[in-house]
Amino acid sequence: MKQFVVAELSVVPIGTPGAGLSDYIAAALREVKKAGVKYKLCPTSTVFEADLETALEVAKAAHRAVIGAGAKRVITTLRIDERLDQPRTIEERVERVAAKAK
Repeated sequence: MKQFVVAELSVVPIGTPGAGLSDYIAAALREVKKAGVKYKLCPTSTVFEADLETALEVAKAAHRAVIGAGAKRVITTLRIDERLDQPRTIEERVERVAAKAK
């Protein structure tokens, strides 16, 4: 089985003309989709599965896409969870916690 990471990506544009950020976030999300990784869009971040190199490239592409969309400043946060002993998908991780929370 190929090793993968679960990554959480948050790209925050700063220096935009208005309060709305959806156009900038959509630009970042298009890069995630273009990479062909399994992802879940959340209210303040996007979680996705990929090998480590792809995760880093996706973050870089999303960051640059927001700049390309016109943001004057961008803060990008990438959190990587790489479990080597027992890889688990996004869904498996959520299901395990939900089952214990019953």
